[in-house]
Amino acid sequence: MAGNSANGKAAETTVEDAKHAVEDAAEQVNEQLAELGRSARKKADEAKGEAVKGLNNIAETIRREAREAGADDDALKSADAVAANLEKAAQYLKKNSYEDIREDVEERVKENTFMLIGIVFVVGLVLGLILRGGGNRR
Repeated sequence: MAGNSANGKAAETTVEDAKHAVEDAAEQVNEQLAELGRSARKKADEAKGEAVKGLNNIAETIRREAREAGADDDALKSADAVAANLEKAAQYLKKNSYEDIREDVEERVKENTFMLIGIVFVVGLVLGLILRGGGNRR
């Protein structure tokens, strides 16, 4: 019986060692995932910042180009309206978190489901025609 007891203790020790090894591995994986999440968030924040800068630069360029081209009043008003909308989009991106943006998108999709389906259909149709070569296959 002493042999069975020793074998039982050895099995318990092996099981405990395996359990600790699994726990350590799980902890390491969790730490790596957390670091990956922090890195992804940092890159996303950088991309969001670049998008804000880009939108503001485009708005400024639209206004400048319209004025330099000597556009008439209607064209200047249109250019200014486009630029203002781009600046509004930049402010929205700057002000809102990713969670806020996701919630807004979900809300808009729920409110405009059929319009969204129509837009996706048209975009898909156009892309299909472009990728197919405009339908000139024989």
